[in-house]
Amino acid sequence: MGGLGSGGHNSKGRRIVEGQYRLDASDLKRRGLCRTGNISHLYWKGSDGAPGPSLKAIGGEDAITLVYSWKRGDGPWQQHEERVALRHHERHFGGCETYFLCPRCACTVKRLYGGGVRYLCRTCHNLVHASTQERPGNRATRKNQKLRRKLGAEIGLGDCIGPKPKGMHRKTFERISEQIHAAEAEVYDDMLVLLNRMQRRTGNHSARISGSQNRGDFWR
Repeated sequence: MGGLGSGGHNSKGRRIVEGQYRLDASDLKRRGLCRTGNISHLYWKGSDGAPGPSLKAIGGEDAITLVYSWKRGDGPWQQHEERVALRHHERHFGGCETYFLCPRCACTVKRLYGGGVRYLCRTCHNLVHASTQERPGNRATRKNQKLRRKLGAEIGLGDCIGPKPKGMHRKTFERISEQIHAAEAEVYDDMLVLLNRMQRRTGNHSARISGSQNRGDFWR
């Protein structure tokens, strides 16, 4: 299974979830793999669009069997077969939700990740989400954009939020507007941190910007 552990890395050397090949219990259930004897072949593509790894999944009511090949570096290809237990939880309004039991720690999880020879849970592979490695300003920018879409407002910083959408309660509109302003303030503060850091590196201490400066004047 070429490239099984070749997912993305952050600056601290920890692999991120978004860079790994993964198995989703709900997807496998839709493929009918909760029924004994059903077989499905799964294929991935690499980040460059080239064909990636593949595996064969053999279905079962209480467990599925994963069959795939893997290699480490320039070593020889090796066949690996692993049985992964399933757990089914009844929903309150009918039907059931299917989960994996991690082959290493037996935790109940929705997804398993191919961060090594075996498909294991995020914790066992020591994976982190990319968002946890971002600057506060990046997260605040996404939050600002998401909130603005709720109001049908222009996407940006400092732009007019616009009138209250028809059918939305006034209190809801005011609450979301306050959250937008708070997110924008966080973006501006993070910009100031980055700017001051750049100025320290160039030795221009006299031009240090204070976070209390009028943001509207500075960023115009």
